[in-house]
Amino acid sequence: MQTLIGLIDYDSRIPNLALMKLSTFYKRQGYAVHLNMLTRETAFPATPAQVFCSVIYQKHREHARGLAAMYPGIVMGGTGWDLRTELPPEAEACSPDYTLYRAEDLVPRLAGIATRAAKLAKAQELVTAAIGFTARGCVRRCAFCEVPIKEGALRQVATIGDLVTPTSKTLILLNNNLTAQANVLDELTEIKSRGLRLDITQGIDVRLMTPEIAKALGEVSHVRSLHYAWDLMAFERQVWRGIEILSRYVKRYRHLCFMLVGFDTTSEEDQYRFAKLTASKIDPYVMLYNDCQDLRLRHFARWVNGRFYKVSSFEEYTPWMKTRAGYMQQQLTLAAA
Repeated sequence: MQTLIGLIDYDSRIPNLALMKLSTFYKRQGYAVHLNMLTRETAFPATPAQVFCSVIYQKHREHARGLAAMYPGIVMGGTGWDLRTELPPEAEACSPDYTLYRAEDLVPRLAGIATRAAKLAKAQELVTAAIGFTARGCVRRCAFCEVPIKEGALRQVATIGDLVTPTSKTLILLNNNLTAQANVLDELTEIKSRGLRLDITQGIDVRLMTPEIAKALGEVSHVRSLHYAWDLMAFERQVWRGIEILSRYVKRYRHLCFMLVGFDTTSEEDQYRFAKLTASKIDPYVMLYNDCQDLRLRHFARWVNGRFYKVSSFEEYTPWMKTRAGYMQQQLTLAAA
C-alpha cells in the first residue's frame, strides 16, 4: 500500500497552484496523494505520513490553527498564514497536477446565486484551465499590499508556453502586475494566437495603461470583466487616465473597479469614488482592508457589492438603517473617551 500525503485546501476559490505542485512532486516519488477541501471536519482515507495545508485568507488563520492538533507536524502555508513560506525549490520546479481537483470540489467555493448546474460548468472550466505565473513580484510598493513582502521585485519566471497544456482552453494568469511587464504585449499576442480565454486573477494596473496594451487586451477573450483598482484618492488622475485609454478598446460594461476602504480614505472619499465610477458606468467592488470590522464599512461593502445601490441609496439601505443609530452612538462614545 502506498504511503499517503494529505493536502488540505482550506479556502481557495480556484485550484491551488502550490498544492498542485506538491501533488506532482510526491506522486513522482511514488506516494499516494489525497486532496481534502473540508475546513471543519477534515479527514483522509488513511493516516497521512505528512499533511500540508494552504490558507489564502487571513480571516481564516485562527480557525485553521485547530488543524495542528489533528495532524501533528502539519506544514501550513499560503498568504493567509505566512507571507514568507515558500515551496521547496524541487517542488516549485514541478508542473501542476491537473488531476488533483474535481469540478465538484470547487462548486461550494463559488459565490453568487447561479444554479448548481451553472456553477458546475464554471468549476469544470476552472479545473481544466492552465494556471500559473509568467512573472512574480511587482514594481509598486503599496503600503496596504502584501506582494512586495511575499514576492519582491518584478521578474520573469516562465513563458505562456510553460503554463499551457495541449488541452488548455483557458489560462488563469496569477501575475501580480501584468501591465508592468516589459513583455506584456508579446504575452497578450501569444494568448490571442493560441485562442485562449484569459482570467487575470490579480487584475491589471490601470495606471500603467497605454494604447498598445489596451488594444491588445481588447483583442483577447476574457473569462470575466477586466478588473483594476482605485485604492487611494492620490491615484485619481492616473487611474482615470488609464480608464479612458482602456475604454477605447474595452467597453466599460466589461470593467470592474476595486475600491479599497478602511485603509486611508474617509467615508466621503469612499462615496465620491463610488459615485464617480457608477456615473461612468463602471461596476465598483468594495474591498475591506484586512477584513475591516467597521460596521458602517461592512454595510457599505454589502450595499455596493450586492448591487443594492441600484434600488436604494445607502442611507435608505435597510440593514444599515437598522444599525445606524447604535453605530453613531458608539462613534460618539469612542470620540469622547
